[in-house]
Amino acid sequence: MVRIDDRLIHGQVIAVWVRSRKFTKIQIVDDLLAADPFMVEVMRMSAPNGLEVIVETLEKSIETLTGNSAPQFTMILMKSPITALKLFESGITYNSLNIGGIGMRPGRINVFRNSFLSKDEYQMLKTLQLGGVKITFQTVPGE
Repeated sequence: MVRIDDRLIHGQVIAVWVRSRKFTKIQIVDDLLAADPFMVEVMRMSAPNGLEVIVETLEKSIETLTGNSAPQFTMILMKSPITALKLFESGITYNSLNIGGIGMRPGRINVFRNSFLSKDEYQMLKTLQLGGVKITFQTVPGE
């Protein structure tokens, strides 16, 4: 599962998504987080026992994921559409992109519940959609 949620690991991800899909690994793609060892540890501690959490920069994630099909039970988690587009353009193929929360900022408008997009972010998602990626806005499974 490839998901955008700017809160990364939080209650909905742990309490609902991880249990509904039986994920064994979460790969977080985020340059700033990967550079902060304390916050990486916070992310790891937020996950239940037995769930592996990997935090890597975009560049390292591309290297890690290129040529390796991610195990079936992995969630690839990122904060923004630009990261999703850069992964896709680098050759990391995925068929669907789930969008959870993307917070409000200047220049963004509400598109679904707690998801806000700028015009540029909308165009990034449109580019992914035209590339064959199914885009869904879904806070929790069953929604």
